[in-house]
Amino acid sequence: MCSKISVITIVLLAAAILASTLQAATAQQQQQPQTAQGLPIVIVPAIIGNILAVVSFLIGTSSFILGLRIQSAARTTTTGSTSSSSSGTLPSSTMHKYFELLILALVIPSIGINAYGILLVGSHLYLPDAPYLSLLFALFIPAGAILFLVRKLRIAYKNNISSG
Repeated sequence: MCSKISVITIVLLAAAILASTLQAATAQQQQQPQTAQGLPIVIVPAIIGNILAVVSFLIGTSSFILGLRIQSAARTTTTGSTSSSSSGTLPSSTMHKYFELLILALVIPSIGINAYGILLVGSHLYLPDAPYLSLLFALFIPAGAILFLVRKLRIAYKNNISSG
């Protein structure tokens, strides 16, 4: 009976030491630099807000242009490869290159800005700011999808030109 009590006492003592160590480590990780008024510096949410605004604008605009490009590709597929009837419109190949250039000019900087944001947030990361970093990693998904669709459209357009 005495050995059971001593084992329980040792386990409880070890648990108390572990809990106090974890609490001290958590308190040390959550200490942030403070301003002159004693308020914590909130640099990560401010950086993320700006990066999200810029990247969302770039990705959203490129998605809109990608939709126009897909619509243009569908229109040329259904009407066949006919020459432009009006002298005011650009040839189909020039329009496709123009759309592709616009999309790439918007998506590639958004990937660079996103990577810069990950490096910047990662260098100032505190434990409560970890979801911001995962949000930045998630922004690579729409950029990758747009680049994938642009590649597929380019392949489909080249196959359509070579067969037609």
